[in-house]
Amino acid sequence: MVIEIDDLDFSAFSPEHIARVRPMMEELAVKTRRNLRLLDSILGIQTEAPNLAHEHDCLCLDLHEANTLTAALKDDLTLAHRRIKVLEDRLAALEDTEVEAAVYRSVGLASTAHAVVVSAARRALLHHLHPDRTPPAQRAEATRRFQIASAAFDRIVELRR
Repeated sequence: MVIEIDDLDFSAFSPEHIARVRPMMEELAVKTRRNLRLLDSILGIQTEAPNLAHEHDCLCLDLHEANTLTAALKDDLTLAHRRIKVLEDRLAALEDTEVEAAVYRSVGLASTAHAVVVSAARRALLHHLHPDRTPPAQRAEATRRFQIASAAFDRIVELRR
């Protein structure tokens, strides 16, 4: 039978007396509990074993649930990585397509232009932009525009290979 200090009737004692005695009684209760556990272990009484077994079972279930959840999360993560890779590849393809279209637009052509049209446009535009056809004061700017157009047509040739 366990008697808690708070369950005892101390009405016959003064509050000062109770305040002095209470710490000693609490210490006595702690020692008594310790001695009872020691006595139980000497006698071979396993009062905590069922609780430990139950706690062990609960922990095993929690561990199994955590492992299952971890495996599911790993699978989800793998799928997410695959999806990200697919999306990155699509984005790269779109960016390449946009860059390609921009190169064609920079020289006034459509990306579907026939090779003959590209060749004729190259000759005509480079002839028109050639620095020798501009006054000496504007040659630096003309050279820059000519080089940009020439590089664009070189890129178009590379894209068509």
